[in-house]
Amino acid sequence: MKKSSSATLLESMFPAWSKSVAQTAVEHETDLSTGLTQAQVSEKLAKYGPNELELEEKKSLLELIREQFEDILVRILLLAAVVSFVLTFVEEDPEAEGFTAYVEPFVILLILVINALVGIWQESNAENALD
Repeated sequence: MKKSSSATLLESMFPAWSKSVAQTAVEHETDLSTGLTQAQVSEKLAKYGPNELELEEKKSLLELIREQFEDILVRILLLAAVVSFVLTFVEEDPEAEGFTAYVEPFVILLILVINALVGIWQESNAENALD
């Protein structure tokens, strides 16, 4: 039974990893024992370009810091710290004086700073791993 043209098209679009070695060799018009000829290599290089990843510019430190505060949960914690600062400032509790009154907002901000530092460290390690 002959395959329909849509079935053939679907097979050609199917990922290469799902095909056999023989099917891949036929699709790429090569012989498994000799490989591509120099003319085929030149033609494919001109058509597809080199087999390289495009290099992206590294992100600046300010951009990495900004990205750490784009997450909605981080913004919620930042808002909670601001509200806590405002409430502590407005509330005149005679028992809580000086720094102890601001412990809660400082702890929230400290957690956000540590989270940002860890995120920047992981992001820069991931970028360096690609180099």
